Amino acid sequence: MKKIISLSALSIFLFLVAGCGEKPTPELTEQIKNGLRTDAKQFMESLKTVLVKEMQTNGIVSAVSVCSDTAQILTNNYGVNKGIYIKRVSFKYRNTNNKPDEVEAKALKYFEELKSSGKLSETTEYYDVVDIDGIKNVRYLKPIIVQAPCLGCHGAVENIGPDVKSILNNKYPDDKATGYQMDDLRGAVSIQKTL
Repeated sequence: MKKIISLSALSIFLFLVAGCGEKPTPELTEQIKNGLRTDAKQFMESLKTVLVKEMQTNGIVSAVSVCSDTAQILTNNYGVNKGIYIKRVSFKYRNTNNKPDEVEAKALKYFEELKSSGKLSETTEYYDVVDIDGIKNVRYLKPIIVQAPCLGCHGAVENIGPDVKSILNNKYPDDKATGYQMDDLRGAVSIQKTL
């Protein structure tokens, strides 16, 4: 009788231990996708609001400083508040912090292909699930399209005012972020979130 109880107890123990070792694989659900879309949209709206307000209130020269300083703080704070890592990336970056990593470069190339074939739209987005130190993370990117307010600092060099050029040259001697036209692909909002 003791053997039956011991074997039963051992069987139950092994069953429980075996079940504890396997964790369910995290999934990229529609709920997560919708949250990432919302985060990207709200972030870009808040950044645009700050920049446009600064341009209207104090002019484009002041907006350059806001973009270089305040935008980074706003980006970091937004990410911390939302529990995500967020940044803006571009092949033609101004700030080296905005240089794309491997996943971001892949997404930007995808966006460029869509743009050149006329298929880049408001609903375009890119997802990738990656393993970082054994933890599944979703990478989400949403294209940034050049709008009229962007051209004062990111447009054709000959159309950028001398005061703005001077600030850009001093702050960003290796600036690559000019020469854009309306509706060009400027880069992307990049979000990383643990699943």
